[in-house]
Amino acid sequence: MKPFKNPSTRLVALCSAAYFISYLTRKTYEASILSICDDTGLARTAAGLAGTAAVALYGSGQFVTGWLADRIDPRKIVLSALLLTAACNAATPFAAAAGVGALIAVQAVNGFAQAMFWPPLVKILASRLSSERYRGGVFAVNVAANVAIITVFALVAGCVRFYGWRLSFGAVAASALAMAAVWWRCFGKNGTGHLDSNAETQRRGDTQGPGLGNTDNLCASALLRGSAIKSQRSGNDTVSAFVLVPVALAIVCLGALRDGIEAWAPTILSDLYGLETSKAVFSVALLPVFAVASMVAARALRRRLGGEVRAALALFAVGLACVLTLRILHGASLAAGLPLLALLSAAMHGANLLLVCELPGRFAATGHVGTVSGALNACVYAGAAISIYGFAALREHFSSWLPVFGLWAALLTLALALCLVALHRRNSEHVA
Repeated sequence: MKPFKNPSTRLVALCSAAYFISYLTRKTYEASILSICDDTGLARTAAGLAGTAAVALYGSGQFVTGWLADRIDPRKIVLSALLLTAACNAATPFAAAAGVGALIAVQAVNGFAQAMFWPPLVKILASRLSSERYRGGVFAVNVAANVAIITVFALVAGCVRFYGWRLSFGAVAASALAMAAVWWRCFGKNGTGHLDSNAETQRRGDTQGPGLGNTDNLCASALLRGSAIKSQRSGNDTVSAFVLVPVALAIVCLGALRDGIEAWAPTILSDLYGLETSKAVFSVALLPVFAVASMVAARALRRRLGGEVRAALALFAVGLACVLTLRILHGASLAAGLPLLALLSAAMHGANLLLVCELPGRFAATGHVGTVSGALNACVYAGAAISIYGFAALREHFSSWLPVFGLWAALLTLALALCLVALHRRNSEHVA
């Protein structure tokens, strides 16, 4: 098949493929954890510690890799991430056999490897695409992530049924190495080719930068010609740090809800509606489909309402309406409860696209897009780390999901208020 003719499309496809592999190599452990425990006799709490270590290093690592992406070639960081996560996934079966300490260590390193994907990819897209194409690019990258989640469930289920859970880690490790080879080829033989600026390339009339050698048309064109356009953003297309503070706090609320709901939705469906465990898990596996639909709606809202913060505010309002309805019905009907949970989760994914993925693109002209992207994404996982334990503790303490729904409503109300503060602070800036 002939490569895409549009250079920016090729760049987006390359970054989407890399992020697909990122999710594939990150979520395989989560999808396999029960099989690992059953096979090795490892306690679930011990295996959970390994997952917690991965999340902790992933979230905190965003600050480091975001800062690095603004100072060194972000393509090198992504290449290193692919190689490191391939090694970690290949080592996971051996670590599980060695004991909980080795498993925690391997998953912690893998967590940091995963933190090396998002900020550098945002930096690459924001510095080489126009504002509108950047937004389309991060949308495509997020769609790839949701496709990867569905793929992980199918891959792990198939491996466990026919060959055993170890094969799934070998398969995703091999996919990461294959992606690393593609990424390497895009840099040329030495793997470190430095992109010329658009002005320098046009002045010389070159189609290849130094060190690229005879790179194929798919990668060279994507990384050099059309995709190497740095958009001429006006002052109205930037966001002040003063505005980012309430946005970052709203993102903490968003992260708590997005990941907390996904983590405990099967238990909620089982507790409130008597749904069988297998059916509850399968229902949650379909959430990425709703997430993609929500991201499409979020982009439409941004265009209609005039910006990311206003659109996110609308999605938080939708989420609050869902939570209040869930609290009123409280287990009365699965036919109502399941769609409400799905809509709530989808609204959080849409808000995540706007605030965590699209908003950092406004910093491309300042040279700090990697730092901002890493910081905002870290806020998501700060909220997630608190919620995954906190929601369960609250439910166990009161023996009911009603207090949890009340906390969800409080978090959404706070997120709404913080978005209003951000809109007020922007004054004449074209932020929201």
